[in-house]
Amino acid sequence: MTTENPYIFLKNNIFLQFLIADRFRIYRHITACVSLLAFFVLSKQWGEYEGIIDHWDWIEKWLGVTATFYLNMYVLIPRFFFKGKLATYITILTSWVFFMIAFNYYLNAVLWKDYMIAEEIKMALKTPIFVVFLSNLVYVVPFIMSSTLIKIFQVWVKDSERMQELERQATESELQALRSQIQPHFLFNMLNSINTLLYIDPEKASYTITKLSDFLRHLLYQTHEEQVFLSSELRFLNDYLSLEAMRRDDFTYEITYSEKNIQGIQIPPNILLILAENAVKHSVDSLSPTYIYMKCEEKEGLLHFSVRNSVPLEPHRKHKCSGIGLPNLNRRLELLYGERFSLSQERLPQEYIVTLTLPL
Repeated sequence: MTTENPYIFLKNNIFLQFLIADRFRIYRHITACVSLLAFFVLSKQWGEYEGIIDHWDWIEKWLGVTATFYLNMYVLIPRFFFKGKLATYITILTSWVFFMIAFNYYLNAVLWKDYMIAEEIKMALKTPIFVVFLSNLVYVVPFIMSSTLIKIFQVWVKDSERMQELERQATESELQALRSQIQPHFLFNMLNSINTLLYIDPEKASYTITKLSDFLRHLLYQTHEEQVFLSSELRFLNDYLSLEAMRRDDFTYEITYSEKNIQGIQIPPNILLILAENAVKHSVDSLSPTYIYMKCEEKEGLLHFSVRNSVPLEPHRKHKCSGIGLPNLNRRLELLYGERFSLSQERLPQEYIVTLTLPL
């Protein structure tokens, strides 16, 4: 017995795609308006009024219900229902429905009264207003419920697709980070350095083994967490750069932050590692000294993280394997934070600067 992936089912079901996909938006609106129009034309009892008023009667009802349908779907639900303001949502929706029914009653009882032909319509005017209100709700409520269910379904599907893409991006980030950092030549160089240090400086060799162990442990285990402590990420970056310093001559680095200022802050894993990996990769220069300077601070509910790295005098050829890269990081941040983050890049003649701002 096999179970079909619900996302594949949604993607392959043309009816459900018609309800949610942006490419069907115009056709969806046309279908909704025409369906409402057909409902009122087919349910209309012709000959209730004289002349053109007999047409204005159903047109007015169609416009009122259509306005209610779209007002509920595109204004009231997004601004109030989805934001937890249920009392406000019910109050505004009820007020609007009451106004629409009262307006319809005014047209029939005042403006169109002299054009009435059917006796049942005249008798209906003598019905108490609350009974008229309740009877009109019979055909208004189904349309309100329809617009509510459609909107909820659309948002649920889009949120589900967004979460699926976020999970896929996170998985790719972890795999690509592992591939870009734990490359054979990286481990080979580190092990060779450690082997040499064992004879020259055993104490430093032991320190290097510890740092390498911490580095590998972080990549293999902490990258599976949804949130990690910023302080842990920064210590990990320090370990990473200290290992990189062993592979280079004339390489300096510094990570500036206040432990007290960032205490308790959590962020998604690998985000800072991607920026560090990018700086390491593009600062390599065998002809002159190189550096990487990082600064991290929290200000007014925002996390500011900047990376400055030296630029080679002679630019390298484009790397064939560039990790997940800043474009993919930008996409991952969009999935995580929407429009509430900032990732900027600045290329200077001798320096490259990347600045990241995240909400906390």
